[in-house]
Amino acid sequence: MPQWLYFHMPFCRRKCPYCDFFKRILRSTDRERFVRALLSEIEQAAEFCWPPDSAIKTIYFGGGTPSLHPPEEIAWIIGAVQRLWGLDPKAEVTLEANPGLLTRELLCGWREAGVNRLSLGGQSFSARKLALLYRDHSVEQISEAVALAREAQFENISLDLIFGLPGETLEEWDSDLRAAFALQPEHVSLYNLEYHEATPYFRWRESGKITPLSEDLEAEMYLFTHDFFTARGFEHYEISNFARPGFRSRHNSACWEGKPYFGFGPSAHSFDGEALRWNNVADLTVYSSAIERGELPVESHTKLSAREQLEEWIALHLRTSDGISWSDTRNRWGGSIVEALWKRAEG
Repeated sequence: MPQWLYFHMPFCRRKCPYCDFFKRILRSTDRERFVRALLSEIEQAAEFCWPPDSAIKTIYFGGGTPSLHPPEEIAWIIGAVQRLWGLDPKAEVTLEANPGLLTRELLCGWREAGVNRLSLGGQSFSARKLALLYRDHSVEQISEAVALAREAQFENISLDLIFGLPGETLEEWDSDLRAAFALQPEHVSLYNLEYHEATPYFRWRESGKITPLSEDLEAEMYLFTHDFFTARGFEHYEISNFARPGFRSRHNSACWEGKPYFGFGPSAHSFDGEALRWNNVADLTVYSSAIERGELPVESHTKLSAREQLEEWIALHLRTSDGISWSDTRNRWGGSIVEALWKRAEG
């Protein structure tokens, strides 16, 4: 049993046109059935899986919009993990949240339930950009959310921003970065807009409804971002992630390091840390029905070849500031295939 757990909470109040994650518009009856199914999936996994070597180290509630779930539901999930596998007293427990949904009562409730890291999907401090992204919160609500989280004793806050939107300027992005830094988050995730094939943004780009920025301007924004935050004491420890010393995302870092993780919920992915990957079905009804029949809702398995394992390990490590070294690679893999790949990289 891996020590790093991910829970996919699929509900949203609206669908953002750039997002390709599995999500559904919230209905109370769906949410109630989903939570029951998720708790059952945890119980079923405990029956099928070996116990972890030690207590669970991280829990990550992603989505979707996990902040649509009240504190008691989050507490039930954390409680089930604690009861079945144990939870490290210093475990990192992250909840993704929409700034427009937060109240002092909710934040205090999640904190009491065991959440100790908040990831806020602010995306921009520009009203124009928020409208372009179809976000349902205001610029002011981002600052208010951070202030309320501090009152609720959250000492680890991450803030998401997106750059590279159609029509965006470097000056506009600079304004976003300055507004984010002024809130003094411990961590920031700064993403270049991507046009995923299954999204409205992709269709709008293909039809000419929107025009993407030039690659040169996006590259300039990226380098500007690196200089901005590293000059202010943040570690640029992964392609899109910056953290104050001691505040790197432990959950995501485990995934980039190739450690095993277990995903729960519709569309969630899992990895055994070696060769086996599997994913749950990306359908809320099929997911819930399978669990109600006493079945795990796994849609497919993939077993990586030795070559694929090595290539994936290298690709993941190259995402991070630590990178890879000859000695680490050879100690992990050994053999002639490593030498051949390393010589190709040097050449």
